[in-house]
Amino acid sequence: METFSIRAHIEGAVARQAALTGGDPAIESVVEVLLDVLEPTLREVALDLAQQAAAEVASQLPDYEVDVVVEDGEPTLRVRQAATDLGDVDYAARLTLRLPDMVKERIEEAAGSAGDSVNAWVVKALSSKVRQRRGRRFQGTVQL
Repeated sequence: METFSIRAHIEGAVARQAALTGGDPAIESVVEVLLDVLEPTLREVALDLAQQAAAEVASQLPDYEVDVVVEDGEPTLRVRQAATDLGDVDYAARLTLRLPDMVKERIEEAAGSAGDSVNAWVVKALSSKVRQRRGRRFQGTVQL
């Protein structure tokens, strides 16, 4: 997210309003203090908006986890495939599928690319599809 330009835009708007006073040094001093005081609040608002965006994206992508990370002072959304924890699962159930050869080949390629066996890849793919996740919304504030 590009929040530096947004903050610069707000600072410019405040400075333009202050310029309407005719360059009064006292008002310019107050505007300078006001902008300094607003800086942490603007960062907090940017982070809050990023958290809300992450929650909205996550609610629409149930197979993915969406996090907000701060890189170079800017909030950034990181989207990654949700981890499927199948550690100590009992694989007693069996399922026989009849697939077209092309689908089977694509599954084998996808499993190989992921470094999984076909069985592990299919279990992960099916698990992610049947897992029910509610949309997550962030409410509140984040203290920096």
